[in-house]
Amino acid sequence: MNELQLKIEALKEKIVPGYFKSIDVDEGWYQIVIDCDADLTAIDPDYQIFQVKQKFGSLRFYFYTKKLEKSKEMFEVIKDYEVKSLNTCEATGKPGVLMKSKTGWYRTLNPEYAISLANTSTYTICTKSR
Repeated sequence: MNELQLKIEALKEKIVPGYFKSIDVDEGWYQIVIDCDADLTAIDPDYQIFQVKQKFGSLRFYFYTKKLEKSKEMFEVIKDYEVKSLNTCEATGKPGVLMKSKTGWYRTLNPEYAISLANTSTYTICTKSR
């Protein structure tokens, strides 16, 4: 395992007990998730994670804090990282754009990377604004 993978594995310990211990993003977003966690931890060292995933080509980061007065600040941090994910390839971490598969799946991918995929013809760049 590389350093980013180890950090993601360690981050799973912050998942609320009883929830599935999984960070469901590809490696291109690992650094975004790790940085988001660091900023959230600076606000509330005891916060917990419900879920971290990709949805419609954007990062989703769901959390719990006992410090309700800090939750608005924490939502703003997450919003900033969600915006960053919209321009970062999920797979490579390089600049990315929203793409849609013929089957309706949205992903943020680097166009050059998307061309290299075996199922390249299934992804097209989206023209809709986010």
